[in-house]
Amino acid sequence: MTWFFVSVVVFMAGHIVPGLLRGAITARIGHRAYIVTFSITSLFLLGWVIYEVQHADFIALWPYEIWQNHVTITLMLPACILWAAAIIQPCPLSIGRKKGFDPAYPGINRFTRHPLLLGMMLWGLGHILPNGDLVAFMFFGGATVFAIAGFWRMEKIRTRHMDDAEYKAILDGTRRFDLTGIAKGAFGWRDIVLGIGLYIVILWAHPHVIGVDPLAAMGG
Repeated sequence: MTWFFVSVVVFMAGHIVPGLLRGAITARIGHRAYIVTFSITSLFLLGWVIYEVQHADFIALWPYEIWQNHVTITLMLPACILWAAAIIQPCPLSIGRKKGFDPAYPGINRFTRHPLLLGMMLWGLGHILPNGDLVAFMFFGGATVFAIAGFWRMEKIRTRHMDDAEYKAILDGTRRFDLTGIAKGAFGWRDIVLGIGLYIVILWAHPHVIGVDPLAAMGG
């Protein structure tokens, strides 16, 4: 379990330190290089954390039941669609691209300003139930809290250099979370198609990468 905590500390440091030094780093290597380097490093560190979760001592908190896996499978579809929307649509106050955002047509931002983080929250929540051991609970529970806290953290970062007019224009037409946004055109057909495709890929890759077949687990 020691290495799990070490990996988590390094993962957190890998997000906090670059954020504090972002100005100096981007001035030296450029914004695009910073984003690419940060993304690759984050994925590597996340992979390390997941590895430690899989190899940590198992301390059971509750028994596994088949219905728990159904919750995970169900929540992962909207999570994937949210991730797809974060890739396709501009998200000026969150993780994703800012370029191309039109306050008159906020798209996904009518539903949530943070589709990637909301998807991460659903991913975390969905994986808590079928993984009823201490380390998995800390990992997925921590990821859920990390995603929720990111809503406010990302808005603070993204609005830091905005003028009042731009800030007001974005806030007026967007929401942190609003279910009515679904009926107001938050999702386009491309978001749904890419999201379903991503969902299928994850279901296929999960047994090969993680070692657990979620579809087989649904059948007991």
